[in-house]
Amino acid sequence: MKKILLCPPDFYDIEYEINPWMHLENKVDQKKVRVEYALLKAAYKSLGAEVLEISQVAGLPDMVYAANLGSPFGNKFAVSNFRFPQRRGESKYAKEYFEKLGFEIVSLPQEIFFEGQGDLLSVNGKFFIGWGKRSNREAKDVLNQKLGLEFIDLELVDPYYYHLDMSLGILDKETALMKPESFTQEGLAKIKAEFKNVIEVSAEDNKLMACNLVVVNKTVVIGQGISDSLKRNIEKYGFKVLEIPMDEYRKGGGSIKCLTLEFY
Repeated sequence: MKKILLCPPDFYDIEYEINPWMHLENKVDQKKVRVEYALLKAAYKSLGAEVLEISQVAGLPDMVYAANLGSPFGNKFAVSNFRFPQRRGESKYAKEYFEKLGFEIVSLPQEIFFEGQGDLLSVNGKFFIGWGKRSNREAKDVLNQKLGLEFIDLELVDPYYYHLDMSLGILDKETALMKPESFTQEGLAKIKAEFKNVIEVSAEDNKLMACNLVVVNKTVVIGQGISDSLKRNIEKYGFKVLEIPMDEYRKGGGSIKCLTLEFY
C-alpha cells in the first residue's frame, strides 16, 4: 500500500515571493484551497493509499508543500535544508514528526541545500536527484555516503520549474512525462536512457505543472485541465487519469506532487 504525507492548508497564503509563480497581490482563496485539499486527500484514500498528515505551523505558509520537507528512505528520513530563509523553519517540524514515527534522521551540512522530494524522485529502487535552482549538486554525494544509495543527477535550468518534480513526472520504471526545456542535453540523454517511453509535455500543459503528479495503483493523479492529447498519451500506457483542481496551490508554485510526500 502506498503511504503518503499531506499538510492541511491551515495557514497557507502568499506572504512573500521566492519563485516566479508567487505574487503578493495574488492571494489565496481560502475556501477554494480547502476544497482542493479535501479532494486530493479523498482521491488518495479512494485509490487505496494510506494518508498521514502533519499539522501546518503558523508563519510557515509553504509547509503545505509537504514533498519539500525531506524524503524517507526505508527507516531513515533525510531532512531538508531550504535555500530560502522563509522556509527553513519547516525542517524543525519535519524532523520532530518523523522522529516520533521512529525514523532515524539524516541531516546534510547546512551549507548544502536539499529540498526533499521536490528534487528527489524514485521508481523501482532507482533515485533521481535534481540540482541547480534549489538543491545543490553536492547533496547527491552526501546522500550517497549517508544512505548507501546511488542517485542519477539532473541539472535544472528553467527558473519557473525550479524543482525536479515540476519537470519530470515518473509513471513507472519505463514511462515518464518530461518538460525538455528544463534540462541540459546531458540530462535529457540520461532521462531517455532510463525510460523507454518519454512523453514530452506541451507548453500549455506545463502551465498547469502537468509533470507534478503522483501515481497510485496505475492511476495518475494530476492537476485539472490538462489537454486531451496528454491524457491520451498517458492512457495508452495503461494508466487511468484522475484530475484534481490545483488553481490555488499553483499560486504558490506547486501542484499535486508538491503537496505529496511519498514514503520510498
